[in-house]
Amino acid sequence: MRAELCPFAPGDEAAWDAYVRRAPTAGHCHLSGWRRVVARSYGHRPLYLWVLGPAGVAGVLPLILFRGLGGRHALVSMPFLDDGGVVADSDEVARALGRAALGLGRRCGAAALELRHRRPGALALPAHGGKVTLALALAGDPRRMWAGFDPKLRNQVRKAQKSGLEVGWTGPDGLADFYRVFARNMRDLGSPVHGRRFFGAVLEEFGDGARLAIVRRAGRAIAGGLCLAFRDTLLMPWASSLRTERWACPSTLLYWEAIRWACEKGFVRFDFGRSSPGSGPYRFKRQWGAAVEPLHWQRSAIVRPAPRSGAAAAGPAADVASRAAGVAAEPTRPDRPGPLARAAVAAWRRLPVALATRLGPVLRGRLSQ
Repeated sequence: MRAELCPFAPGDEAAWDAYVRRAPTAGHCHLSGWRRVVARSYGHRPLYLWVLGPAGVAGVLPLILFRGLGGRHALVSMPFLDDGGVVADSDEVARALGRAALGLGRRCGAAALELRHRRPGALALPAHGGKVTLALALAGDPRRMWAGFDPKLRNQVRKAQKSGLEVGWTGPDGLADFYRVFARNMRDLGSPVHGRRFFGAVLEEFGDGARLAIVRRAGRAIAGGLCLAFRDTLLMPWASSLRTERWACPSTLLYWEAIRWACEKGFVRFDFGRSSPGSGPYRFKRQWGAAVEPLHWQRSAIVRPAPRSGAAAAGPAADVASRAAGVAAEPTRPDRPGPLARAAVAAWRRLPVALATRLGPVLRGRLSQ
């Protein structure tokens, strides 16, 4: 099996997405539309690999040539998203895609290859990060879901409703309200915000498969989430609420409405998106009864093959084998921020919202997570 760059000529996109929609291990992040979203929003170059067999597409690997803050390039599948990585009909196809990715990285001058999988795969690359996602199995009747929730959680939903909060669903028309809440909350968290252009591109690219849920009080947006539909799953990868309004539990009402809506629309799984184990968002998602699913991310430095010589190779055999394959092990990065990162977060929180919103996308476009 040979992996090659997908040219995305007329018809290629349909073939790619048809494979993604039927492959058991594929997810929303594998859809071809993300290449346009990332390129239009931040200018990163998409380099998508696929394997064509006698029966058609046999495997795919979406890749973005990503330029980080330090100016170094990496091949990432997929930046800004929870997963991506290799989808293949067999281990043979998966390994062909992995070899092609390493070769492509060397040709492009990329320093590293980062793959984000939801399940362990056939590629023997070093593990990276420690993120998890949380997912909730849905019942067909939202009343059954409601009855199964903890009484404290149900009381928070009732408190939001009694406080005059209402939830509505919208498309691009609600982007300004969503982004206003999202940008302020990201400033409060000390994190650079995605550009409004990024979310606009997502809504435009995925059409009816991308919707905004907006929580309002007296007509003013105070919380919102962006939901994506893929097969039997509704995902909410981005959501925020205003800190000043959290006394009224708008986030709880937001997620309950998304779960209720998903049940009514026939989805069987609700994906809360990734979190760091033990964090506040992690605990919030766990209270809904969501199951923890580890994300299997891998990252390797890409090295050029050493010149051939008659001398015996030094170092452990595993390191020699790794270098022969074109990768070098990197230590798994701890998920806890260091002193410099904590200082940057504290400084960002002190910025005026308007300035943080203006500067945020410039930095966020260089941070792959």
